[in-house]
Amino acid sequence: MVVQVDETFSPQAWQAMEAESKRIAKQAGIRVRFVERSQAAAEQFTDLVVFRMKGKCEMDTMPALLDERGPFAWAFTADGNVLPFGEVKCDRVRESIKTALKPSDYRKGDELFGRALGRVVAHELYHMLANTKKHGKSGVAKDALSAKQLISEKLDFSMHERVTLEGKRDFSR
Repeated sequence: MVVQVDETFSPQAWQAMEAESKRIAKQAGIRVRFVERSQAAAEQFTDLVVFRMKGKCEMDTMPALLDERGPFAWAFTADGNVLPFGEVKCDRVRESIKTALKPSDYRKGDELFGRALGRVVAHELYHMLANTKKHGKSGVAKDALSAKQLISEKLDFSMHERVTLEGKRDFSR
């Protein structure tokens, strides 16, 4: 999985995003590895997914801005097919999770932010690998994830999504 970062990205958030995405994908038998775009030219891939991370991908302690509605991310489509290219709106995810954070949570803010990003990436990965615009009824693949769900202790694919994804691809090479 190649990740293009537009602005700043906290190392703690990156580590938590990668760990959470791997944990969720592993449930469906999918292996993933994250490579920053600047390092991707020196790599060889058998299967490839590309995510562009837009905005500032690190936590801050500023009060949450007014929560605008809209997606945290999306996978691009062409001719009715979901492509292996997606975009994540870091600023949107960050502002959303701030509404669910307690003051004591800010000391591990980048870790919780990375967890949320990992879940958003896993959600879009579901669309890409299942080649579907449809959402699941529960879990990471459902149509909308709340701020609390994004930072909760655990959020997984539902059994239906796991079965749908099993054996689809290996993104660890």
